[in-house]
Amino acid sequence: MMPIFNIVLAILFVAILWWMYRRHHLKTWEGRSRLFDECRSLLQNPRVMRNEAGYAQLEGDFQGYRVRLGLEEDHLTMRKIPSLWLHLVVEGKGSATAGTLDMLMRPQNTEFYSPSWNWDGTVTPLPGWPGHALYRTQDTPPDLQLIDAHVRQLFSDEKAKELLLTPRAVRLTYQAKQAERGEYLLLRAASFDHFPLHSDTVLPLLARAIGIRQDLEGAIA
Repeated sequence: MMPIFNIVLAILFVAILWWMYRRHHLKTWEGRSRLFDECRSLLQNPRVMRNEAGYAQLEGDFQGYRVRLGLEEDHLTMRKIPSLWLHLVVEGKGSATAGTLDMLMRPQNTEFYSPSWNWDGTVTPLPGWPGHALYRTQDTPPDLQLIDAHVRQLFSDEKAKELLLTPRAVRLTYQAKQAERGEYLLLRAASFDHFPLHSDTVLPLLARAIGIRQDLEGAIA
């Protein structure tokens, strides 16, 4: 009789563990899907999707430009609390702009999302630009004077990580969230809160990316 009771108890224990895991997974998935809820109103014709990790991806139009916002976890850098990066892409309209540029702040050689590690053209930054940064181009850079004011403003915020310029788009990478410190130090698990990103955080970045693209396009008008 006792062995049967132990088997039933073990099955019940496993079932409870599975239920707890499933509940946590669904709660996490739901939270990740709502991270752009407060930003939808910023865009015209907004469309929300999910990536493979369940994070919301937002697309839409802003001031006549096509915009894409995505989120990506980064827990590769040793001895650093993991980050959740916001990638904000503004697609160009009309003719392609000249040159390519990637500005990567505080490079660790773990930035899997950055093309800098595959680009071998170096760029001399303008006076006053961030010192602890990697400046790379795939071929030739654009006219740096066109983006000087934007760069100074953008990277006065320490959460700004990368500015990527290509002939067809502008991409900003920004630290949207940092993992919960206690849980990471104790369990080495990257856990991020699921409070939606504030529109007043995203809107200035969106306006900055649009401004950069407009200034680059204006140079070829």
